[in-house]
Amino acid sequence: MSWIHQLAPGGTLRVCINTGNAMLAQQDPHTHELHGISVLLAQRLAHTYKLRLHTVLVGTAKASVAAVANKEADIGFFAIDPERAKDVHFTRAYVYIDACYMTRKASGLRSLPDIDQAGVRIVVGAGSAYDLFLSRHVQHATLIRAASTPDVVPLFVDQGYEVAAGLQQALNEAVQAHPEWALVMPPFMAIPQAIGCHPKHSDTVKAGLQAFIEDELKAGHISHSIAQHNLIGVRASDV
Repeated sequence: MSWIHQLAPGGTLRVCINTGNAMLAQQDPHTHELHGISVLLAQRLAHTYKLRLHTVLVGTAKASVAAVANKEADIGFFAIDPERAKDVHFTRAYVYIDACYMTRKASGLRSLPDIDQAGVRIVVGAGSAYDLFLSRHVQHATLIRAASTPDVVPLFVDQGYEVAAGLQQALNEAVQAHPEWALVMPPFMAIPQAIGCHPKHSDTVKAGLQAFIEDELKAGHISHSIAQHNLIGVRASDV
């Protein structure tokens, strides 16, 4: 049996798509059509191997990890993080996404050292890659967990917290709409994004997914999608 039929033995590829990460997947509110880099990769994988595509939609990274870990989906699209490695096997990264802080200009918080101080509260999306990263690296500031990534900025506004953490493009859009806010640069991390499957799949399956990502990078499909969607702070991995 080939690796792809081990992954999707019934001829249907079940793919978990996290619409909470708008950098990689979006759903049109009117047509419900899905688009984005992870959607493109799911479609190309299914098309390449002549599989039916079944999409499992979730709104958070935590739910996406759970879907693959519980075998409700065959693959998903995840930020690589050691905390998730027990539940997901990752391919190499196919893109890196910059994550930044956003503050109010009046706060005087203008650098990364300014932010990791006692009394500073940083809003993060619970279970997101940057939540996991900051949980390991922030030493003095306090992390405030929003229910999901899209809830970060509303919570920052409603509760008057000092800092919002998130993906550079999303926070940049917020800053454009609110001149009293500012991004803190440089980004505090570059988030590696990969395809993930259940860790108990065979080495053959894992090698097949890895080869697929390599082929997509070499063909330029991922770089083209980044340019097509005019994404800021996102770059394809080196071939």
